[in-house]
Amino acid sequence: MNDFSSCSLPMKSQKCVLIVDDDADVRLFLRDRLNAMGFEVLTAANGKEGVETLRHHSVDGVLLDLYMPVMGGILMLEQLAQFSVFPPVIVMSSTTHRSELQFAIIKGAMDFLIKPIAPEELTDKCMRLFY
Repeated sequence: MNDFSSCSLPMKSQKCVLIVDDDADVRLFLRDRLNAMGFEVLTAANGKEGVETLRHHSVDGVLLDLYMPVMGGILMLEQLAQFSVFPPVIVMSSTTHRSELQFAIIKGAMDFLIKPIAPEELTDKCMRLFY
């Protein structure tokens, strides 16, 4: 489910974030939190949709789930590495295995969030990396 909003307008004043997660409830929670922080939001249900969205829209940051059907977060990070420029990425996962999260960092992610996501941590990391 892609939600194409005005994130790609040339004179945008708000920062825009792409949320890539297969769980619709997580996308809704994150969208509501990010809107409350002043971000515009695009959403994608898997990495394939996320890559396609980034081909057509400029965003200031990406919240990326690691485990999704069709295309997971690691493969999406590998595809983003082929872009000439790509936005900061925060990976999200319910896993607490440090090795998997460190692998995502090696592949290009800037930080990570453990699910369930604490609202304060979400705010802190998004404001720090996406503004």
